[in-house]
Amino acid sequence: MNKMAKGAIATGVGVILLVGGGGTLATWNQAQTAAMGSVVSGDLNLEVNTATNIGKWTNAAGTVVDIKAYRVVPGDVLTYTQDLKVTLTGDLMAAKLAVTGTGANTSFLDKNVVVAPTTIKDGVKAIAADDVLTPSVNGHVVTASTTFTFKSSTDARDSAATKAYEFAGVGYKLVQQAPPAANAS
Repeated sequence: MNKMAKGAIATGVGVILLVGGGGTLATWNQAQTAAMGSVVSGDLNLEVNTATNIGKWTNAAGTVVDIKAYRVVPGDVLTYTQDLKVTLTGDLMAAKLAVTGTGANTSFLDKNVVVAPTTIKDGVKAIAADDVLTPSVNGHVVTASTTFTFKSSTDARDSAATKAYEFAGVGYKLVQQAPPAANAS
């Protein structure tokens, strides 16, 4: 058989295969839109409530002190109290209140000053420092208190005398807690 005949047979077989197979390999599909609606995000915010309390310092005796003029001594305890307006909206919103900036600008040794976990009051109801805040306190003014204890066990005059603790960088923040995972075990 010559080359022309072989080529014609191969071409014919190819044409038969193409025609017999329909010529395409398309699959069917169909799309439809769903009326899913929309979702709106919640909110998390913390504001100083200057209408009720711009913040105050008290010493261990409960006396309000001017922090700029006050001189601490070993064993002294200073408490800062601030009213904060809390915004927590969202179906699974949860947050913890944390104090920030403690020990950032201090010449006291870390072992000589203890910062206690912040306590919170929502009206007369106390909220533990580790409690998670939920939308039940949304729009409420809560009172946050943070205590700084200048330890009486300070070991030497050089580690505490004429030292400074700068409170300007100390503040509060709300830290969102992640919602529970749907498939968590």
